[in-house]
This record gives sequence, C-alpha cells and structure tokens, in this order.
Amino acid sequence: MDFAPPLTLIITAVTAIISYQAFNNYSLFQKLLFNPWSVKNRNEYYRVLSHTLVHSDFTHLAFNMITFFSFGSFLEQHFYKLWGQQKGMILFLVLYIGGTIVASLPALRKHSDNSSYNAVGASGAVSAIMMAFMIMFPLAELRFFLIIPMPAYIAALVFFATEHFLQKRGGTNIAHDAHIYGAMAGIIFTMVLDFDYLIMFFQQIRNSWFG
Repeated sequence: MDFAPPLTLIITAVTAIISYQAFNNYSLFQKLLFNPWSVKNRNEYYRVLSHTLVHSDFTHLAFNMITFFSFGSFLEQHFYKLWGQQKGMILFLVLYIGGTIVASLPALRKHSDNSSYNAVGASGAVSAIMMAFMIMFPLAELRFFLIIPMPAYIAALVFFATEHFLQKRGGTNIAHDAHIYGAMAGIIFTMVLDFDYLIMFFQQIRNSWFG
C-alpha cells in the first residue's frame, strides 16, 4: 500500500490530537470518558462513542493507534477495491462505530448503577477492525506482540484465549470483555457483509493444512 486511506488517517489523527489534549485537560478527559451511570441517568449517550477519543496515557494511545493503523489502512483499501470508495468508507465507519457500541454493552449492563466506573480508549473499535481483517485474511502472517510470527487465524485464537484468561483472572484494570465484544462485532459484521467470508476462512485454513 502506497498511501494511508482517508478514514484511517483521519481517525488516527483526530484520536491522537484529542487524546493528547485530554492528557493535559482533565475537564475534557472527564467530559469524553465512558461513564455508564451518566449514560443511563443523565442521558449522555454520546459517551458511548466519545470515549474512543481519549486514552489513559501515551502508551495506551500509541498501542491502540498503531494497531488500528496497521489493520485499518489495509482493510479500508480492501473495501474500496470491492465496493468503491463511497460505499467502502460507509462500511468501514459502520465497522468502527459498531465495534465501539457493541464493546460498550458489557459495561452498560454491569456498571450503569456504579457512578465511579469509567473507561477510555478505542480498544473495542480496534478489536473489531483487527478481527474483521483476521476473518477476511486468515493466512496473513502477523507478529504477536510484534515478535512471534503466526497466521492470522492462530492470532485470532490467541487473542480470544488471552482476553478470556485475563478477564477471568481480573486485576488488570482493563476491560477485557470490551475487547472480546468488539472482536465479536468484527466477526458478525464480516458474516453479515458476506457470509462467504466465513466459508472461505475455514476453506483457506483447511487448504493450508491439507493442501
């Protein structure tokens, strides 16, 4: 790929700028973070989406945006090739926003009466983008933790196993259920978009094993 597609670049830039501003502006940070109690009791529904624009620290921001840009730039270009730029942009936005909303459901269910619960970050949306890529390109070589090479379908299994284990163990101060729900949104989106993607997912894995 010779260029960064518009939406991927715009989302990355806007998120980075607003997150950086929020690092030094506590009022802005508080205004945008995800607080399920405020969503339920103050009708501040915008928080379901706005929390993707703020992050806990620079490492959190960098990890999310590097991951998003790595998968999103390729996936957006793929959408353009298949459906044209206008429809491709719409589909990409539906995936990103849909992943954000679905990833927020566990916290809305469990913490809507807990005014002290807060969450920030684009991890749910990023998980949706990443998992959609893994379903569409199961044999693509990825590097787990940027080090260990593995095909995308193995990385998907490692992702779900790791997130499930960390969620059950607890104590990480990370909403692992949001990551899982976001990733599931990516799978569902891909199946609704074209169920053949799921069929081809298993066919490609089978062919890679048995020729």
